[in-house]
Amino acid sequence: MLRPTRLQVALLGVPLITVGCGLTLAGTLSVDADDAATSFDLDATVRDAGAVDGDARDGDAADGATTSEADARDASTIDANDVCLSVCADAGLGTCDSNGTCTIACVAAGTCTGPVVCPPGVPCAVTCTGAGSCTSTIDCNAATSCTIHCVGAGSCTQRIDCSGSKCEIGCTAAGTCTGPIVCEAGTCDIKCENPDSCPQSISCIANRCDIDCAGARACAADVTSKSTTTTVNCGGMDSCKRVRCSGTACDVRCTGMGSCTGGVCCDAGSCTGTPPACQ
Repeated sequence: MLRPTRLQVALLGVPLITVGCGLTLAGTLSVDADDAATSFDLDATVRDAGAVDGDARDGDAADGATTSEADARDASTIDANDVCLSVCADAGLGTCDSNGTCTIACVAAGTCTGPVVCPPGVPCAVTCTGAGSCTSTIDCNAATSCTIHCVGAGSCTQRIDCSGSKCEIGCTAAGTCTGPIVCEAGTCDIKCENPDSCPQSISCIANRCDIDCAGARACAADVTSKSTTTTVNCGGMDSCKRVRCSGTACDVRCTGMGSCTGGVCCDAGSCTGTPPACQ
């Protein structure tokens, strides 16, 4: 024969608590049926509800912060594009990409025979693709950063000046970059990768300067660096007539046959690679 079910409600003398717009009872509800008791803690329910609500508010705040950051980035991109359009595209110098970089493209042979001057306050990219293009000076001192690619045979035949936070100069065809190269950017990366490229002096004053003279007879004049850290690789045959460097650390590798015939002079804090022989 089944025993009758007993229902007990113990309020423990705890006062009522108002949460939000509803009324919640703080206490303990016990249900005992057939010697099996189940407890429901209303206090814990209130705490859990508050935590969920707090998490929701935190989530909303995080979403708001993410949205604000995205809006700031979008505004920054729009501002960069506006500056580029005003100093580059509207001025007839080149075109602007989505990052606000002024791109000056000399695609056809024999184009850009006058001085190429990058506009101030924006990144600049100069590409001399056509054979015999960019036969005057290239001035990238006022840009925030610069990349110069001389990929057409016999392109970039006069002095190249570069500054800003970072400068990359790539002389990747035979007989390119035949004028002096002066880089005073935060970081300088100069590549003379083909025969007879960079035959005149190369000068670096930077936080870091990397010069790669891989082409035969590349870097045929003096290579001078007063950068904090310098690496010079003279891998081309008869490359790098003479290398001089100072700063904190300088690493010069004369691995090409007949390279560094004028010697290496290193008076940096640390000299590695070819032993220095200053004269």
